[in-house]
Amino acid sequence: MAEILIAVDLSPFSEQVINTGVELAEKMQASVTLFTVIEIGIGLGLPEAGPVFTDDIQGRIKEAEDILQSYKDKYPAANINIRVTTGNPKNETLDEAHNGESAILVVGTHGRTGLNHMLVGSTAEYIIRHARIPVLVVPYNKEEH
Repeated sequence: MAEILIAVDLSPFSEQVINTGVELAEKMQASVTLFTVIEIGIGLGLPEAGPVFTDDIQGRIKEAEDILQSYKDKYPAANINIRVTTGNPKNETLDEAHNGESAILVVGTHGRTGLNHMLVGSTAEYIIRHARIPVLVVPYNKEEH
């Protein structure tokens, strides 16, 4: 059975991306993996002062799993798995897409342009350029929000 990997950032736009990916999976009779990456904060500062930024990694992973589970629950007929990992979203998403059984990767793009795009960067654009499997890009649609 083919698998569709749906990579989301857990923003409100994720629901639109997941809906598109699940619809495609139903048409292809494919399973789905809902996937997200928790970026790990790095402590900056003097060692004697302790890290400036600390993170409850396990808590954030559990929270992400709960959010993905709530999306999964909206599609009881679909064969959906959940996977949460930590690291760099670009690298981890490509690793998941290339090392698994995924036939297609579904990602969303917020469609930022100009200075905002330069400052924020585009995870989706990087993934599209480096993916070795087909990528379906779901554009942000303001009318659906």
